[in-house]
Amino acid sequence: MSPHTLAVAPAAPRDRRRRHLPASPGQYAVWAAVAVLTLAPLVPLVVTSLRSQPYYLPGGVFSIDAYRQLFADPAFREAAWNTVVFALCATALALLLGAAFAVLVTRTNLPGKLKLGPALLAPLLIPPLGLIVGWESLYGPAGYLTQLWSKNLHLPAWNLTSLPGMSILGAVVTLPIAYLTCKAVLDGADGTLEDAVRACGGGTLRILRTVTLPMLRTALLDSGMLIFTLCLEVLGIPLFLGRPANIQFIASYLYDTWSSSTVPDPPTVSAGAILLLVVASVLLVIRGRLLRHTARYTSGTRATPPARPLDLGRWRIPAAVGMTGFVALTCVIPLLGLALMSSVTDLTTLVAPWHLWSAANWQDIWDDPALHHAITNSLLVAAIGSTATVALVALATVIAHHSGFRLRRTLPALLVYPRATPGIVFGVGFFWLFLIVQWPGVLLRNSLWGELLALSVRNMTLAYIVLAPALSRISPELAKAAAGSGASWWTTTRRITLPLLRPALLSALVLMFVTLVSDYDPVVFLTKPGTELLGTSMLQTWGKGLPGPVAAMAVVQIVLVAAALSLGLGWTLRKKGRHA
Repeated sequence: MSPHTLAVAPAAPRDRRRRHLPASPGQYAVWAAVAVLTLAPLVPLVVTSLRSQPYYLPGGVFSIDAYRQLFADPAFREAAWNTVVFALCATALALLLGAAFAVLVTRTNLPGKLKLGPALLAPLLIPPLGLIVGWESLYGPAGYLTQLWSKNLHLPAWNLTSLPGMSILGAVVTLPIAYLTCKAVLDGADGTLEDAVRACGGGTLRILRTVTLPMLRTALLDSGMLIFTLCLEVLGIPLFLGRPANIQFIASYLYDTWSSSTVPDPPTVSAGAILLLVVASVLLVIRGRLLRHTARYTSGTRATPPARPLDLGRWRIPAAVGMTGFVALTCVIPLLGLALMSSVTDLTTLVAPWHLWSAANWQDIWDDPALHHAITNSLLVAAIGSTATVALVALATVIAHHSGFRLRRTLPALLVYPRATPGIVFGVGFFWLFLIVQWPGVLLRNSLWGELLALSVRNMTLAYIVLAPALSRISPELAKAAAGSGASWWTTTRRITLPLLRPALLSALVLMFVTLVSDYDPVVFLTKPGTELLGTSMLQTWGKGLPGPVAAMAVVQIVLVAAALSLGLGWTLRKKGRHA
């Protein structure tokens, strides 16, 4: 054996250990933080649903009476039926419209499609309660356009507070999911297949029927399962629109049962939350199994030239007008109605709105300490929560995809699961977690920090789905080269990986800020006097029969969201300008 061989041979194992076994206490700490934050709220929820008494009352024993009471309650059975009907109708309509709009934008010569496509994503950015209140102000039983249509024009009016009416709103809110999923498939599809059908004499309808729509089967299945799961946990729509018609969903049933009970969190609420959790989890498992064999719908493996746009012929202008009208009726006009409702004493067709102009609703927000503090609390939660969540998720994402940490494969599932869990389930779970764990539960359950934690954990999935694709475009060879130079994994992450992720980190930060300002489901059971947020304050104020201040708070939400999006877009454009 030569001296050269003796000098070189021992170096390989050390280099390999550095590259593939870089586990450290810090990585274990990040993994433990993600695992505990994700799973800890669910454990006490299961335990309390199997007790005969709430945890803080003496004499409780193991029992399944809560589940028996739940299934024996006719109100719950009716709420479950309403929820399933709503979810099926909303999902079907969202898939139909989302797929149709995706085909029009990506595969046809639709006029103005470059502007109409992004406009379809508006429901993702508009705070959900703001959109609901906007619809109620115009299309509700006493809405402005409903009155104008029925009383002034003497035409039969729609009923927004019925199951079909609420399903239409649910479809509008979830349509962007179907649209984005179908658009992603069509953008990456092989356009030569459509050209081949066209060369054989096939027209537009034949191309759509034989090529385009079959390629969307996987996308429709994927987005359909996700939309259906999201519709099962809807809370705002039944609380704002279903109550006047005595229509309950599972989420609103649990909320009302909690609110009307003399004992906080009766066991039936925990049992109902567990049922929602089980159903959502089963649907996700089914979705994963159904999507295993997606390769059968793959049209090609290499980049191909885009297909020639399908000619809509005389339907070009009507299709563009129809899409424009859809965006206007579902998003633009409701936002205008929301702004109008916040600035008048009463929105009615009997008196012109400019004669009822008033700043009283805005004055109510300023004079009421609870409403005033709700705005500042929401800003605080959004600013701190988004920063802390993105920091934790960024480290967890790098560990999951750019490290040799032995438990790294569990992190993606842990990061995705919170968003798949109904928000109301997380709320009940955190309530019990703060109550059972004396420290730091005693500090969190009566403070704003507990609500911040619940909202941040529930929405950490959004940061992950932004950061993971961006990280996949960064070659692991950079980290390996740094490791070969003697740098630790943490040094490599801090000096190389995270700086390359700056645009994605900003996008995740803006998305988290917008979501935390708008979200409310996880904290409806955690809110205390002094810890009100905009979403929970809107629910409580609406319950008091004060739509004006609710509309004003919804406008504040929208302004905060617009400001965050503008700042993020401005920073991105400045960065692009510097590198141009």
